[in-house]
Amino acid sequence: MFIPLLLMLSACTEKSDVNEKKDSDAVNKKEGAVSDNKATLVLKNGIVYTMEDDQPTAEAIAAKDGEIIFVGSNDDVEQYVGDGTEIIDLDGKMVSPGFMDGHTHPPGLWPDKLFSVDLSSLNTHEEYMKAIADFMDKNPDTKVINGGCGWKYGPYEQEDGTNLGPTKEALDEVVPDIPVILSSIDCHAVWANSKAFELAGIDENTPDPKGGEIVRNPDGSPRGVVREGGGLFKKVQDMAPPLTKEQEKEAMLKYIEEANSFGITGIQPHGSGEELAELEKEGKLTLRVAATSYVDAGMSPEEAVKLITDNREKYNSDWVQFNTAKLFADGVTEASTALFLEPYGAGAGKGHNHAGDTEWEVDEFNKMVSALDKAGVQVYTHAIGDAAVRMTIDAYENAAKENGERDSRHTITHISSIDEGDIPRMAKLNILADLQPFWFYKDQYFDTEAAMLGKERALAMYPARKMWDAGITIASGSDYPPTPDYRPLNGIEIGVTRNSPYPEEQEKDMVRNADFALTVQEMLQSFTKNVAYQMFREDDLGSLKVGKKADMVVLGEDITKIDPKDISETPIVYTIVDGKIVYKGK
Repeated sequence: MFIPLLLMLSACTEKSDVNEKKDSDAVNKKEGAVSDNKATLVLKNGIVYTMEDDQPTAEAIAAKDGEIIFVGSNDDVEQYVGDGTEIIDLDGKMVSPGFMDGHTHPPGLWPDKLFSVDLSSLNTHEEYMKAIADFMDKNPDTKVINGGCGWKYGPYEQEDGTNLGPTKEALDEVVPDIPVILSSIDCHAVWANSKAFELAGIDENTPDPKGGEIVRNPDGSPRGVVREGGGLFKKVQDMAPPLTKEQEKEAMLKYIEEANSFGITGIQPHGSGEELAELEKEGKLTLRVAATSYVDAGMSPEEAVKLITDNREKYNSDWVQFNTAKLFADGVTEASTALFLEPYGAGAGKGHNHAGDTEWEVDEFNKMVSALDKAGVQVYTHAIGDAAVRMTIDAYENAAKENGERDSRHTITHISSIDEGDIPRMAKLNILADLQPFWFYKDQYFDTEAAMLGKERALAMYPARKMWDAGITIASGSDYPPTPDYRPLNGIEIGVTRNSPYPEEQEKDMVRNADFALTVQEMLQSFTKNVAYQMFREDDLGSLKVGKKADMVVLGEDITKIDPKDISETPIVYTIVDGKIVYKGK
């Protein structure tokens, strides 16, 4: 990439040409692109978007031993072609850094698809009942029926905006004798039958857990859903039998295969790093991982710091790293557990003065964040409501005052709502925003959000444009499986159009505040370079530059040049990780 510039500056003599060649070789050697090396893989005759300011685009790229050794012109890449080089003629196709998902929960829906009840693709109460009955018919000897992140609140919404969710009696009609435990699509509530409530010891006398709720009938008896709240919520969930090691591995490998097929080459997963590290040892991991561990209000700061720092020492390879704590400042709007500055909705029967819940006392939350920050741990906090966002910003700011400023890259994820005054605060403190662009349109949650918050407040959610323009680093993540479809191209399209990526929905009124849209280039950056920065991997991931990892995706079209509503339909042609093709499109 430097040779053309040097040729322009050279004198037209043979001696100058020789000197110029020596200078060019010296530059290439300095950047790791030794000119006499032959590449294992060369992509040429395409449009390469590097995400590097000094060389935004190129025609060709070469890789050797898992690293990029050349980015430049079609002519200049020929010096890296040898007898063993695999050459791909891109024929005008687009190359991007591999997509990175900054918020995901592998193996996602795969345990349910393979071994349990998968309700994620269904939309009505009748469909749920049939799926459960069908599973019981096919598995008559099962001792517990469970399903993760599947059923939706929509079928159970009341006219006044309340949403008490489904009943245990509905499940009893289908399965009365063994526990049934089914997580909601957002993974923040469980729906259980009477047998499960009985075994969990939950009845009309059981108090609500802090930060959570046992949804009740008018007589105080459990209705059928438990929301949030740590211990009780987990007590019901834990009735489901754990997967065997073999099942865990099978589900995780399915997730990795699917993620690669979507062009994903790196992830920040929550609570799944150990399994991925095992696959690394077996040579089966084709994703770069910056994993997190959950920290809840029941842990002491000392316990939390030890958990993360132990993981940090244990996992620190090119493939799997650990140095992040995941905290929850609130719940979710649809379960009335998100924490807002102003009251909202009917609050599932709590009345219109309800503003949300958190399992933390503010002082304890601040102490936890400060202790983690002092230990050099990145803090990554779930915050949906504007009050939870402010609480988290306050805690991060307090930690910097107590411990001194450092390159912490503390992150807030979701940020469905944020007060206008907190946007510049986030930017000034260099607090990262991991947003879910898949939620930026009038999706499956919008009607519930509008009913609970009011339409004006619901439309004002996810102000990505304001945040980007203020200087906040926005990294994109899916929050899969609460977001069942986690294809980055879908997220990019939604971020640009603020509309549904699905053709059958695009004629409907599903645009959610188009003024908050980002550009294609900005969305592409949010799924590549910015996630790498969030993961502390910007030195070797997130852009295409000599010396960085050869993690790339080849797209069938240049998504910066097509109609944005067609981005989601763009084929993934190749996914390349460590210089090797791990997915080839049909």
